Amino acid sequence: MIINSGVSQSYMGSALYNEHGSRAEMRQRMAAAEAENRPYIPKGELYYSQCCGYDSKDIGEQMENYKQEMNPKLKKCAYTPSLNFAPEDRGKLSEEQKLSILLEFAEYMGFAQNQYCVHRHDDKAHEHFHFVVNRIGFDGKTWDDGFSKRRVNEFSRKMEVKYGLRRVVGKSRERLKQTGKDESFVSQNPYLGSLRQDIDGAILNNDDFRGFKKEMESKGYKVQTGFGLGYTNGKGVKIGSKDLGEGYKKSEVESRIEAGRLSREQEREIMQKLVLQQGIEEQQRMMEAQEKQRNKELAERQEREALQQQKLLEEQKRQEQVEKITFFPRQGGGRKL
Repeated sequence: MIINSGVSQSYMGSALYNEHGSRAEMRQRMAAAEAENRPYIPKGELYYSQCCGYDSKDIGEQMENYKQEMNPKLKKCAYTPSLNFAPEDRGKLSEEQKLSILLEFAEYMGFAQNQYCVHRHDDKAHEHFHFVVNRIGFDGKTWDDGFSKRRVNEFSRKMEVKYGLRRVVGKSRERLKQTGKDESFVSQNPYLGSLRQDIDGAILNNDDFRGFKKEMESKGYKVQTGFGLGYTNGKGVKIGSKDLGEGYKKSEVESRIEAGRLSREQEREIMQKLVLQQGIEEQQRMMEAQEKQRNKELAERQEREALQQQKLLEEQKRQEQVEKITFFPRQGGGRKL
């Protein structure tokens, strides 16, 4: 559970927002009701009221009248916290348990003896409750909001343990500077691990966000890129990039895709250089082998020629010997008469 604290100078303005939302939202709801020929339904449901009426006008007027009577100079007169339950906590608590948490919150923060009202909003994935608290108590004393941030965090941790709600983790000082919020829900969604794996794989396989989105859709996800980056898996479960943690926002996904693309290009360049070098070396080896083969053939040819020359010389000597015997016969070889 996350509780956001705030203060206001207007009871009426805070109560009107809690009941109807912003002026634009109220006009939109009224126009929709008129177009559909049905009664107007406010954005907020009055969930609890203590000594301050049952609609925003009565609440604002009664609190303002009490302030004028007890402490008219008080500027920041309204305390306006909101209690936010995690999306996974829907259905965990009964209405009695929710009301008990709201009353315990008033006791814990010290305004149980003040005028206050609570509206429930159900326009988001998580159920949340908005307070308007008159800081002037029934005893005439002004409620002290000192250390309220620390106190609401302590109360939230107690309720998470008591009712088995999704726990919340604090952020580092650096993250706090960046976001301005010191808490976020620790997701217990069982589909986060497989979704991260699919996202990581699609990042590695693609050179741009268009290809990444196409691959995710081929895996059965619907990818939403309106306000931030979100996914709906095959079972209809919606998961936002905030639930996935660092590295999964749209800008971060795009950066990881670009880094992967550059890395693959560098690898391709290295491989091309390597292949080129290997080609040159292979060509040199082939040339050396051809040269070696030519030298071998030349040596063999020279050897054959030398043998032929030797044979010719031997044949020539033999012929010369035959000729000598023919032209110079033996002496005294005639027969007697």
